[in-house]
Amino acid sequence: MISLARTNPTLGMTPDEAAIYWVLQHDRSDLTAAEQAGFDAWLAASEAHARAFRKANGVWDVFDQADADPHLTALRQAALATKPAPRRWMIPAVGAGIAASLTAAALLLPGQLGLMGGPASAPAGEIAATTAGAQPAAVRFATAKGERRIVRLPDGTRVTLNTDTAVALAFTPNGRLVRLMRGQALFEVAKDASRPFMVEAAGRRVTALGTVFEVRLDPGRMKVVLVEGRVVVDHAATTADASAPAPTLLKPGQALVAELGVPQRVAPVDVGDELLWRDGYVSLEDAPLASAAAEMSRYTAAPIRVLDDETGRMRISGVFRTGDADRFTGLVRELLPVRIDRQADGSLVIASASVKKTSQAGVEN
Repeated sequence: MISLARTNPTLGMTPDEAAIYWVLQHDRSDLTAAEQAGFDAWLAASEAHARAFRKANGVWDVFDQADADPHLTALRQAALATKPAPRRWMIPAVGAGIAASLTAAALLLPGQLGLMGGPASAPAGEIAATTAGAQPAAVRFATAKGERRIVRLPDGTRVTLNTDTAVALAFTPNGRLVRLMRGQALFEVAKDASRPFMVEAAGRRVTALGTVFEVRLDPGRMKVVLVEGRVVVDHAATTADASAPAPTLLKPGQALVAELGVPQRVAPVDVGDELLWRDGYVSLEDAPLASAAAEMSRYTAAPIRVLDDETGRMRISGVFRTGDADRFTGLVRELLPVRIDRQADGSLVIASASVKKTSQAGVEN
């Protein structure tokens, strides 16, 4: 008697799970005529199948294109070597070896495709961190405005949190996941070939092994800066958007910016300037004054505002100490034709020197 599992090896799988199965089958060798027919039938059965295959194939292609990179080779090998417990249907359906590879490959795909418990199934506001024999417990770390903090995670990874930042972590025997809820953090990842390290923020997932990288969240914007090693940036959750960007491999000295309404972009950056915040400084290079004021306000209790658009378009460059609004606005006044008005609520307003003082101004700075 011929079993359904042999005639239809993806029977009972979700589209994402079946997509990984077919990617692995293509990766190992040419398909037989029967396998090719089965794949063609599965692919043509639903647009959801086609989307899932494009997504899974895109992730796998990142690693195929980086065979000479030892870091990416290790990351791919880690995925294939990791063997979380497969679902009961997998072993009779596809065999134990393929089942292990199937579930392992899911570690490198967005949202882990629901194949494992733990991070993928935890609610967004309630991230659990677990260790062998321990009960899940919420683990979060945060900083106040103007505060910086260094946290060592259970695996030895060092995380530096910038001002007004919050992270939540979920560690399992098979993976290490951190969610950046707000702010900016630098991750110095401890090497663990059996457990890829992942950071999720604003619908993106950054996957690495032993690497140094930074992730920053702003309203409508997410940025990843790679300092050392290699990372892959992809969507963190299953998406039906066929136009979603393909997985992106970053090299040291590159930054990826994902912004609402703007195509995702990758560009070289000065890593030293990007990380000055660790020492309490910000580097501004020909920045609009409005952007500079917003950046410096991240570190101060009282906001710094620009009165009008024309003043906000003035440009400024320099390295400025964070957390001291009076010092920053005083330097701005020396560099540009502006004056500083202190408001009753303690905020500072930058206005053109030719504009009359605002009615609420108290003492001019």
